[in-house]
Amino acid sequence: RRWAVCAMSSAMCSPPARARRPVPRDRIARRRITKLSAFASSASSIDTCVLSVDVGTTALKAMLLAPDGTAIASTERAYATGTTSGEFGLSGAIEQQPGEWLDAFIEASHDLFDPLGTDASPAGIALSGQMQNVCPVSDGRSLRSCLLYSDVRAMKEADDIAKKLAMDGSSAEAKLANFKGAAACLCKWLWLARNDGETLRKSTRLLLGAHSYVAYALCGGDDEACACDPTTASTTGLLTPPRLSRAGTVPEPAWAVESIGAFDGVDPNLLPRLVNGAAPAPIGEVSRSTTDALNLPASLVGVPVFHGVGDLASTTVGAAGIGASSGASYAYLGTSGWIARCVPWSDILSVDGTEDRYVGDGVFRLLHPDPSLAIVAASMVTAGGNVEFARKTLLPEGSNSAKDLDARANDAKAGSDGVLYLPHLNGERSPFTDPTARGALVNLSPATTTGTMCRAVLEGVAYNYRTLSNSLGMDTTGMTDEPLPMVGGGARSKLWTSTIADVLRRPIAPKSDAGSVAARGCAAGAFQYLRLWEGADGDLPPDGYFPGSVDGLVTPNDANASVHDGNYAVWSK
Repeated sequence: RRWAVCAMSSAMCSPPARARRPVPRDRIARRRITKLSAFASSASSIDTCVLSVDVGTTALKAMLLAPDGTAIASTERAYATGTTSGEFGLSGAIEQQPGEWLDAFIEASHDLFDPLGTDASPAGIALSGQMQNVCPVSDGRSLRSCLLYSDVRAMKEADDIAKKLAMDGSSAEAKLANFKGAAACLCKWLWLARNDGETLRKSTRLLLGAHSYVAYALCGGDDEACACDPTTASTTGLLTPPRLSRAGTVPEPAWAVESIGAFDGVDPNLLPRLVNGAAPAPIGEVSRSTTDALNLPASLVGVPVFHGVGDLASTTVGAAGIGASSGASYAYLGTSGWIARCVPWSDILSVDGTEDRYVGDGVFRLLHPDPSLAIVAASMVTAGGNVEFARKTLLPEGSNSAKDLDARANDAKAGSDGVLYLPHLNGERSPFTDPTARGALVNLSPATTTGTMCRAVLEGVAYNYRTLSNSLGMDTTGMTDEPLPMVGGGARSKLWTSTIADVLRRPIAPKSDAGSVAARGCAAGAFQYLRLWEGADGDLPPDGYFPGSVDGLVTPNDANASVHDGNYAVWSK
């Protein structure tokens, strides 16, 4: 095997304290798996592949990738329960059971490796997933349900933190990078300290990403396997603000220990270690005892586990490439949504601290795996999640797929006869931060049809993308012909992408391989570290690994754009 792992204690790969019962193979209903290609018929070929895993909000997706980016096989496993409002049933509470992420991984691994036999072992496992979570763990398992990125129950805690950190004349924003109110992890952490302190006292670590939990479990549940990547860390509001060096980079990230430790019941020693760099070493490997305890395929024994990066970073690398050029931008349309661009830190900060660009209530300046670059992103809490809500609420069961909603929406006129939709179902974080914001359909009349409301939902999300674009200083006046690449599940909807093109007055370029963009970005660091790519050091991606092909360029319709301009003027008020 072409890899080397630094020395680790044997405890790193010890089994979790509580052995898991085998998951019934038919328990999770939704499953999608591609046909294995001819490449996969040889076990000797698999040992150069990386298993790329995205631990998403609604499902876990796994893809076996060859070094050239070919998808050998893929599968998707939905979670048995999904998101809930937790045992307290509080407004703004959004939780998931981390055990369901792990169950979905176990099922996905059998989907992919059972047909290949016990000798088919991948070169590595790379993980990505939802960020900005709070998940207390101990002895290889989670101690409670995880507070998700969209959880905004901690509004009182946000106020208390802001007041305390401002007592010296400074502010929370000046001491904590990307502190965004109730959604910030410190607020959720403090809420746990005040409302579930017993669980925190039993915790040995706090994990901040869904992928972090799966990586921790695969490495046997040792505290040394508790890790966090820089991009995920920079979403949490727990890092010190970046400072520009004379070399044009920012120092390695550091937890804001002094500010975090200023609150009763919040122990900075629970924070995971930071795994830095574009191609860091694996955090451990899958042991025999772990495969036995978790009922994993035997072919995963000895496979190194790469913690990987958060979903925004993996999507950014997959969409823009490793050496992304300054200004490279794209849009992501999934359960949540964002517009992001890669910007050198030297274009944002100055060494003397006099310049500070891209500052805004709803703008995140995140750490790119390349330390010379920032990912400047404006993100909305709920994007595709609005379609999920609408199709279940507005359409009859059995005829309520996303395609059904598109068909109904297509029967209505552009502009939805003035019906407007606010897409803030779970609060909002950009272009404004308001955990109490909620969704609404406005301007209904007796003539309003189901199709009109369906179209209004798609348009409401598109209008919010216009505000995201404005937040980043992008042109929405039709003065640019430069296509905006779009990835994510929503990019497969022709009606939705054409609506966004009309609203932004800008061509949209849906990636033809939108479903594998994040998987390629997730696996890139592992391929580099393992030296399975081209070049003298095996770290140069082959041509075509980051394909630029699009699934038909979508250009704006001037007549529709004019209608949307009128709607947007009202909607944005």
